[in-house]
Amino acid sequence: MAPLAERNSIAMLLVLALCGCASSGARNYGEDDPDAEALDDQYTSATAGRGEASVNVTYAKTAQGNWDRAEAEFQEENYLAAQKYYTYIRAKFPYSAHALQADLRIADCLHGRGRFLEAIDAYQNFIRLHPTHGKVAYAMFKIGAAYFEQIPTDWFFLPPSHEKDQSAVRDAERALKAYVERYPSDGSIDEGKRLLKDVRLRLAAHERYAADFYANEEKPLSRVGRLEILRKDFADVSLDAALLLEIIEVRLELQDLDAAKELLAELSTKFPGSKELQRAERAVAQAKVGLSQASAPTP
Repeated sequence: MAPLAERNSIAMLLVLALCGCASSGARNYGEDDPDAEALDDQYTSATAGRGEASVNVTYAKTAQGNWDRAEAEFQEENYLAAQKYYTYIRAKFPYSAHALQADLRIADCLHGRGRFLEAIDAYQNFIRLHPTHGKVAYAMFKIGAAYFEQIPTDWFFLPPSHEKDQSAVRDAERALKAYVERYPSDGSIDEGKRLLKDVRLRLAAHERYAADFYANEEKPLSRVGRLEILRKDFADVSLDAALLLEIIEVRLELQDLDAAKELLAELSTKFPGSKELQRAERAVAQAKVGLSQASAPTP
């Protein structure tokens, strides 16, 4: 049997070894902690995506310290680094004053990184969890802006965007319209209205494209249906004297004189003195003469 002193030394070594193993499994998420990155990647999508370079950050010991570092990175548009700090605050300091702010900032970082669908989800979750928060209007505006960013752009070698699927445009319209109607005095309302007008012009261009297609196909009934959508649903961006004249002419082609006369009255009220009004009056008068002649009894 080994001497007592030797056995005590062996026991001490075993204790130290066990303590070392235990301490290697525990994480100290303070200053200059290399293991904090693993926690960050576990809790969030704050990892480099396609086209992004991976970044390493050094976490502070306090929520305030991490918030200050996050804000500095955010102001420099280093959104991936900032998101890591904000996520760390949410994971390690969930009851701090900055945790709620970090929720919104994470969404901002995702938006800044071009991860628009994730950003929309994050903004929507913020609104759902904090419906009375003062930043709800901001979150609603950012949702509309994120949808807007996903609208296909025009390239000279591809069909124009108004000829493509309009799902992203309609999503943007719905979100921006909800924001503008609910928060007419918000600080971002002018930009919200500008984006909303843009998407409505895009949707109107799609309806015009469809109307012209039916005109080329000589399908007046389908054509006038699209024109009426422009007149009724997109009057704020599409209604003018030329559109009303066009609808009148197609209605007369369909021998719908009553509808043409109603449209003529609208044209006269909204665009008096226009050259389109004069042309419409002549067209309706000629249609009346033709109809009366057609209905006259044969001698």
